[in-house]
Amino acid sequence: MQRFNTERGAVVVKVAQSVEEILAYTLDDGLGFFWHNRPDLQRDALVKIAAQPAGRVVIAIGGGRIIGYVTITLPDEDERWGRDRIAKLYELGGIEVGRNWRGLGLSRALLSEAFADGTYDEAIVLATGYRWCWDYEWSGLSVRQYREVLHKTMRRFGFEQFDTDEPNIAWYPENALVARMGRRAPKELVAKFKALLFENLGSDYAFSEFVGR
Repeated sequence: MQRFNTERGAVVVKVAQSVEEILAYTLDDGLGFFWHNRPDLQRDALVKIAAQPAGRVVIAIGGGRIIGYVTITLPDEDERWGRDRIAKLYELGGIEVGRNWRGLGLSRALLSEAFADGTYDEAIVLATGYRWCWDYEWSGLSVRQYREVLHKTMRRFGFEQFDTDEPNIAWYPENALVARMGRRAPKELVAKFKALLFENLGSDYAFSEFVGR
């Protein structure tokens, strides 16, 4: 758990220990971009993840509300990454900070808390970056500038970029796949993950072009 003061008030960042802990709070009005600015639907999604045995939800609380979150869970079985149910392969499904609380370092605090206890040191945590899921227009940045900010933040916590021919990622050059290889991740797990990257050799999809590789 982290406690610190910001120019907008005190903030607590912690792993939610139960569904009830999430239900005890409303979500800040600046959250819910993934759900067309519906924080109530976003809270339902957090509850669903927290209820999963492999789910982890890290929340930032400020002003009596949830003002930011990170989620980690198993990849969806309908996606390439979850199709084979590879043990110890997880997905960082979302990271968001409320619009009124941005610029305070909360995304870094959330990621730090997510990995602080070593739970994923023997695992791989992947994250897919889709331009249509980014609130870049509100930020005033271009999509590429916003991507670079996200990449810099993720890289602080051990994420590296991987090229892939997975259609949803490879279709736009701004999209990306990143993954955090746990420092004790078995070689067999790393090999299985890398085997998923390319299934359509010779395809003409545009690959990701993260700056600072």
